[in-house]
Amino acid sequence: MQWFRNFLPDTNVSLSDRGLAYGDGLFETLSVLHGDLVNLAIHQTRLKRGCNRLNFAVEDHLWQKIWSFVGQKAQEYPDSGLKIILTRGSGGRGYLPPDTSNFEFILGVFEKPNYAALHQVGVSLTTSPIDASINRSLAGLKHLNRLENVMAKSCLPASYYEAVLVDANGFIIECIQSNLFWFYKGRLRTAALMTSGVQGSLRSRILADFDGCIDIGRYALEDLMLADEIFVCNAMSQIMPVVRFDDKTFPIGPMTKQLMEKINPI
Repeated sequence: MQWFRNFLPDTNVSLSDRGLAYGDGLFETLSVLHGDLVNLAIHQTRLKRGCNRLNFAVEDHLWQKIWSFVGQKAQEYPDSGLKIILTRGSGGRGYLPPDTSNFEFILGVFEKPNYAALHQVGVSLTTSPIDASINRSLAGLKHLNRLENVMAKSCLPASYYEAVLVDANGFIIECIQSNLFWFYKGRLRTAALMTSGVQGSLRSRILADFDGCIDIGRYALEDLMLADEIFVCNAMSQIMPVVRFDDKTFPIGPMTKQLMEKINPI
């Protein structure tokens, strides 16, 4: 993985950086396909929304410089993955942030995994013993505080691709590093993310582009077991069909295949 810090090749971060100390920052993971940044506008919107929520007063000239640099690296590494990290930088006293932030922009370039084989055969899910945290203030954001995902990933059995996280009330939120969708009687369903979870870029794309009926709500694991088809998605794996959830098997059905043909890059 190659790293850039504040637009220069660099692997050094200040020990006083608030992103390191408090997770005071945001990140985005983008897929580059033939030099194009996939779903760029969705990533830009989410990152700006996160900055507004965290009171990151990023000026327009810095945004322009960031996206110009990201676009340049996409051309240099035309079939890669890019990870953007934006922290508040150093300063402040304890949790209290400084009056004026000195933002740290970090960009990582990495080789994308090849998911083509898994797209053909599907993957398996289980239920994670780790709960998704409930926090309305941070819900939807891709912030740097990801300890529950780290804990869930560390206890994921090797035979499973992903695990479903529920909140303390037993409602489905998402998977460890993917959003979760399923079809039930022809309707597309996914969890509402008003109190937990990450509003993934591909989740936003699917909700905008799907031309059928969509139900966004609070669902229990029992509802997922009634599904006709299941898939998970994120920016890297795209739409990934699920063929097993614990002991129950599911087909890679026609509606999932149709969405994959429409959204997954060739």
